[in-house]
Amino acid sequence: MKKLLLITVCLFASINSFSQYSSVSFIVLNEGMEKAYLDVERVWSEYHKEAVKNGQKSAWMIWKIVNFKAEDNISKDRYPNYLIIENYSSKKQLEEEWDRYSGEGMKKIIGIIKEKSNLSNRQIDKILSKNTRKETRVYLHEILASTPFTGGSLKPGDKMTMTAMEQLSDDYEQFETEFYKDVFLNNIMEGNHRFWGFTKITDRSDNAFDFPTHVTWNLGFDEKNLKFPEDFVSNKILEITPNVRKAYNPVNLTLVYIAE
Repeated sequence: MKKLLLITVCLFASINSFSQYSSVSFIVLNEGMEKAYLDVERVWSEYHKEAVKNGQKSAWMIWKIVNFKAEDNISKDRYPNYLIIENYSSKKQLEEEWDRYSGEGMKKIIGIIKEKSNLSNRQIDKILSKNTRKETRVYLHEILASTPFTGGSLKPGDKMTMTAMEQLSDDYEQFETEFYKDVFLNNIMEGNHRFWGFTKITDRSDNAFDFPTHVTWNLGFDEKNLKFPEDFVSNKILEITPNVRKAYNPVNLTLVYIAE
């Protein structure tokens, strides 16, 4: 499970469309270390910007988890504070990036950070030396369906919602890919929504929770409301959906840093 600490397959969109592969990490911070953690990520952003520029990854994002509402089976000391997403065009590209995070590769990364940053080497070393994380939880995902990404490029302050699902029936995926995708696509075409994605969890790090099987991802517009069909068949599908999957509390995210 070594690579699971940073690697997630087929999860979230690049800036304008789905990437082939992504890495996603849920970060639990040590108490009182939020500012120090953001300083660490700000310093690291210099490398991620360069990696995106050089075609080593598609995007890197830090999302703040806002007003987290935990499930009953999650203890408070494991509430996540931030979510990291890194996108890749291929599995080979992802694995090559992972290889850079050790040995001589890491020395080169730190060199890039110090070269690109406006901070002194001493300041950078001090920031990176701090133990900010209490826990990192990672899940592997496969993209099963998505809509086009609309509303312009992502920028700090943008909001996203992810909802963990637990599959209860063998045909659950069909509900999402053959019905709900069209519902959200119609809302996007009418200007009521920005993006919808549906992913399947294929693996997870040893410390990750075992109850979710799938995830939906949504970006909307604050002033817009989603519209759902009201015909007989649609109403029946909406009515029986709770029988095929259990939806957990949505996780609200606000974008903090992005390299694209």
